[in-house]
Amino acid sequence: MKASLRKLLQSTSILLQIVVSMSFAALLVVVAVGGVARRYEVQRVSEQLGEQANLTVSLLSGLMLEAIIVEDVPVLETGLVEAITRYPKILSIHIENGEGAVIAEAANAEVAQAENYVIYRRPVEFEGFVFGTMVVQWSTEEGQAVVRDKVRQTITWTVLAVVAMSLLMLYLVYRLALNPLQIVHARMSNAVAGGRDWTIVLPGYASREFQALNVSVGVLEDSLAERDEREVALERAREQAEIASRAKSEFLANMSHEIRTPMNGVIGMAEVLRETDLTPDQEMYADTIVTSGNALLTIINDILNFSKIEAGKLELHSATFNLRTVIEDVVTLLAPKAVEKWVELTLRYDPDLPELFEGDAGRLRQIVTNVVGNAIKFTAKGSVHIDVTGGMRGETCDLQISVTDTGIGIPASKLDRIFHAFEQVDGAATRSYEGTGLGLAISTRLLQLMKGRIHVTSSEGKGSVFTVELSLPRSLRAPVAFRAEQPIAGLHAMVVDDLELNRRILSERLRSWGLRVTEAGSALETMLKLDEMSDAGEACDLIFLDFNMPDVNGSELAARVRGLPNMGAVPIIVVSSVDPALSQDRLQEIGTCFQVLKPVRADQLRQVVGQALGAQSAPAEPAQPKEIGQLATARPLRILMAEDNKTNQVVITRMLQGEDVDIIIATNGQEAVDLYREVQPDLVLMDMMMPVKDGLVATEEIRRMEDTTTGKRAPIIALTANVMQSHEEACREVGMDDFLSKPIRKKALLTALGKWGAAAVKSSG
Repeated sequence: MKASLRKLLQSTSILLQIVVSMSFAALLVVVAVGGVARRYEVQRVSEQLGEQANLTVSLLSGLMLEAIIVEDVPVLETGLVEAITRYPKILSIHIENGEGAVIAEAANAEVAQAENYVIYRRPVEFEGFVFGTMVVQWSTEEGQAVVRDKVRQTITWTVLAVVAMSLLMLYLVYRLALNPLQIVHARMSNAVAGGRDWTIVLPGYASREFQALNVSVGVLEDSLAERDEREVALERAREQAEIASRAKSEFLANMSHEIRTPMNGVIGMAEVLRETDLTPDQEMYADTIVTSGNALLTIINDILNFSKIEAGKLELHSATFNLRTVIEDVVTLLAPKAVEKWVELTLRYDPDLPELFEGDAGRLRQIVTNVVGNAIKFTAKGSVHIDVTGGMRGETCDLQISVTDTGIGIPASKLDRIFHAFEQVDGAATRSYEGTGLGLAISTRLLQLMKGRIHVTSSEGKGSVFTVELSLPRSLRAPVAFRAEQPIAGLHAMVVDDLELNRRILSERLRSWGLRVTEAGSALETMLKLDEMSDAGEACDLIFLDFNMPDVNGSELAARVRGLPNMGAVPIIVVSSVDPALSQDRLQEIGTCFQVLKPVRADQLRQVVGQALGAQSAPAEPAQPKEIGQLATARPLRILMAEDNKTNQVVITRMLQGEDVDIIIATNGQEAVDLYREVQPDLVLMDMMMPVKDGLVATEEIRRMEDTTTGKRAPIIALTANVMQSHEEACREVGMDDFLSKPIRKKALLTALGKWGAAAVKSSG
């Protein structure tokens, strides 16, 4: 109804505009026609009056010619009076003689009141002679009345004609213009509203212009219909995408939980193991387990954050980190895989390059892990070399991390594709190398966030060189480096390795610490150079021997060195990719012999050199005190641990060994509720995913129990492998007080227990 009224008002408005316009035009026409008619009638009446005046004067002149000539006044006046009597239109008349003097005159009684008149002067002549002048005052009242009547009639007929034409014009305008326009407008409105009314048809008498406009509206209807179909399809696609996104989030959360649960046992037990008395090798193994577990956790977190990477919402976290340590962590993590394939994995960190920078170490570690891991995966034999170089630009360092391998190489046609998601050099179902193809794509996106880039040069069948370029600000909190003023400065070391690259890397590191280095590429060259040094009176203070060398291995060469004069007590360090390369008995046989596993970390190398020389070149960091007895409570802390996984139960129990706590274990949510009612613990460690009842439901029941019974509120700390923000919020909503993500770290566990336990014990008395 409103739409129809709106259309009516719109049409009325147009018609009103047309009516006003046509009325104004008609008024102009009437005024113009009236003026023309008036001028015409006035001219016609004037001509008639002039003819009558001439005729009257001629007649009177003929009748009174003699009297005029002789100036017979009585006769002339009598004739003039008779003329006025016969012709009422004559108001006055007088005759003038040749000298202009009035000789006779007569006037009508109405001459004084007459307003509309004309005066005619006509000469009185005969046969060409003028005998005087007759002046006639003629009334125009009757003529003007005739003019007014004629003009009125003309205007009336004109108005009638204009009105008739206007009505006809309005009808034609409505039929030929407004009606088709309304039809087109109605079609357009329906099209915009998202529908079609097939009953709206343009009449056949519509002009070509309206027909063309109607066709255009038809095209618009089709376009809008297609748009509506696309919008419906997009809405369905959006709903499906949201469903898929929710399914992906749930999958990632479940996958995270399933992976983090065993990882909690691996990392937790490794941390517990590090607190026991271990040999240096065992400490290295435990550290490697923790480092590898942390790296795996980083990968898991990256999988969980992949949706953020896709959405461009991933945030970088800047902090001070040691770049050399980060790269060495990657090498340590990937070295076992390289050893399995007998691929030589080497690292060169430019000794002149700073080590401490500001940036996101975790993301950089992920990038390097992806690149180096790919290099090892696609290298069947040969080597993978990491070269870290750069140059300072003020307080910013332009870094280059190059990874060179001797693998299968990449065809030139596929160089650009390898940086795309799910793309691999060999994408066939029968490919030899497994993987998702996401590593380089994620690394590329991360480098874009860091304002860096990655590029590759490759030769198919010969190998590839991946180069990571980025700029990082140097950290101002760099510690004092291990330099020449340390006790080993000035000592002479010999580095023996059949690979020049390995010799160069180890020699650079030793020289950066102030040692003088002599290099040898074989057993024969080693013996010759030792003889030369002996002849020259130079002492050799330290020898590095590669274990895996052609012809003579490190063990045999060490025995030969011991046979030389003055070489019986020189420390020998055997560097090997095999663990252990030499047994303890063999090391004792050689004497003053140590071994280290490739790739050698800088800190590990410092420690081994210090041990070999009988002193620590770089003082080791003081051992961390055992985290025992850190919970200071007035009485033992009663802890209810709800955890269904046996490994996690053992990990947490061992972490709290030595603390003043009593631990009660529940294996499911229902058992946790029952034990809480029975033992009234000071604090609850609640796993979120358990059989019978999960941690959320169990927490809700415990909180309801507290409200209806004692009124006391025991702190509940969530233990969960779900690390997404939504899971933490869910824990808070049901009444949990804190949130610890798996794998549980001992320091974080003790901190949480210290925060909530002391208050719980105090409140319970």
